[in-house]
Amino acid sequence: MLYELFRASSWVRTGLLIAASIAIAKGDTITASLYSPYAPTGSTVTAINLAGIVTPSQAQVGGGTTGLPYTITFSNVGSDEGVVQNTFSGEYAVPVAGAVGGGTSGTPEYLTAGFGSSLTSNIADSGNYLSTGTGTITITFTTTQYWLALLWGSIDTGNSVTVNDHGGAGGANFTETGTALQQVVEGFTSNGSQAVGGSAYVVIDSTNGFKTVTFTSSTVSFEFAGVATSTEGFQFTPEPSSALLIGSVIGIAAVWRRRIVKAAAQGHS
Repeated sequence: MLYELFRASSWVRTGLLIAASIAIAKGDTITASLYSPYAPTGSTVTAINLAGIVTPSQAQVGGGTTGLPYTITFSNVGSDEGVVQNTFSGEYAVPVAGAVGGGTSGTPEYLTAGFGSSLTSNIADSGNYLSTGTGTITITFTTTQYWLALLWGSIDTGNSVTVNDHGGAGGANFTETGTALQQVVEGFTSNGSQAVGGSAYVVIDSTNGFKTVTFTSSTVSFEFAGVATSTEGFQFTPEPSSALLIGSVIGIAAVWRRRIVKAAAQGHS
């Protein structure tokens, strides 16, 4: 997949930086922010629940007679990875969910459980989350989903998430990499950072719908928490300062390119 990335310097000065990444024949939209997303009123939210699991664990979550609307499976995930808690040096680190007092810098805070849970600055009180190591974690939903939210921890260039759009028919799968994500999150600090600015909330909108999402990493590790789907999508407060927009029509891509290039030129004038 080919991407074109444009930054409008005039938007930077006004705090409205948007990085656009255009791909042909896709309907997926990815937004990323250091601020937490929420589901609009009226949404039906399906949140991944990892509470009560003794960590580390690579045992299947859900499926069978559990009644959960999803199944989580693990492939080539090491014995110290999978469902984890707290930080293990050299293996995984708790995704940073925010900063004490708000903002995008300062003392980090962590989710105490799943999506929408309260935050804590005491890392020992942080909740369970998922870590791939150098293996693969797959979440399969029982029904078709269209929106996915997650907190992507200590973003590494070797991380990647693949949404199996509409069952992957016609090669429609969409993959987002840590490398691409780092380029569009305003306030992002450095590769693999375990401080504020090293993690980001990501929302994926799949117009085709999906049932399966795969997380993998070529380096230790891809950590993620707060995974949820919503029937009415997700919104950010404040609005995300960075976005990765996947256009479905060549004409739309051309319009975006003209607008962004024009804005950049004005910023240099």
